[in-house]
Amino acid sequence: MSDLATTVTVIDACGRAAVPVLLLSDPGMGKSSLVRGIATAEGVPCETVLGSIREPADVAGLPLVTDDGVILSPPAFARRLSAEGAGYLFLDELTTCPPAVQAAMLALALDRTVGDLTLPVGVRVVAGANPPDRAADGWEISPPLANRFCHVEFRPSVDEWLDGMTVGWAAPPASRAITADPTRIEAVKAMVTGFIRHKPEHLHAFPRTAEATGKPWPSRRTWAMLAGALANVRDDDAAARQGITFGLVGEGVGVEFLTWCEQADLPDPAAVVEDPALVDWTDRPDRVWAVLSSVVGWAASAGTVEAWRKAWGPLLAAAEAGAPDVSAAAARPLAACRPASARVPAAVRERFAPVLAAAGLSTAGAA
Repeated sequence: MSDLATTVTVIDACGRAAVPVLLLSDPGMGKSSLVRGIATAEGVPCETVLGSIREPADVAGLPLVTDDGVILSPPAFARRLSAEGAGYLFLDELTTCPPAVQAAMLALALDRTVGDLTLPVGVRVVAGANPPDRAADGWEISPPLANRFCHVEFRPSVDEWLDGMTVGWAAPPASRAITADPTRIEAVKAMVTGFIRHKPEHLHAFPRTAEATGKPWPSRRTWAMLAGALANVRDDDAAARQGITFGLVGEGVGVEFLTWCEQADLPDPAAVVEDPALVDWTDRPDRVWAVLSSVVGWAASAGTVEAWRKAWGPLLAAAEAGAPDVSAAAARPLAACRPASARVPAAVRERFAPVLAAAGLSTAGAA
């Protein structure tokens, strides 16, 4: 359970990365009031959809025959949000939705697709749910739907409730989320990929019990969502980092990941490119991989010939320091993102000839 300010931060950070959030609590905790309050504070609309009173076509779109063929006409709430260009879509009482409606929500939750309409990037998806045994005619959340949300336990403290009663629910705490720049986004991706290289068994771990399938668990999708959302919180914001991590990949794996991140202490990829000697290339292979992965991501994000050529420096340094396998693994994606006019440095051609040949760069001129 997080404090209210952390919950608002998690919702904001996830929203910036297009990651939907699921607020879980007993009935009457104020989930819908919080979401409406955030929307009011931001000056954007909030549309609430009760899946328990909807048919699948109300969510997935109603088939209509037109002169151009059959289309899936989006419902009114989707058209209103699309017209505004921003806002919150609140899927309330998710555990009262029958399986057919939950299935219709799969594309809506993560891709913000309603019928033939894709909602604007400014629309954020938040859901609310009670435990199935405390919901009216409760249903367990299906594994595919559960795996599309960041799960957040929501139980405001007495003081937070008193503050809401005093100042009004339309004045939620300020978010601590940040706007990630491309370098930070790539650095966080490197943390995630470095951990998975260290613990590949955690890439996908479908729960062993039926109850756990409706909760957060690690999959290829949730790791990608985690990388996007974590980039939008500060490294020193332990509460928000924990809330996002536990909410997407579960507590057990989440503890391992956060511990690994703390121990890895990865440097800025731009600094590594300028001076590869900053890194001990004889360090653990998983840490070396994470550093090189962040360098590759930095070069891919920059998209320039200069950045691409300079990014080979750390890979060469790692290979010469005794980590040729790790550097070769990082060379594959770097070779694949070569700008059209970039020429492969001569030293790179000599060291990574097989990798370059596999990427179709063996005939590219050296410089």
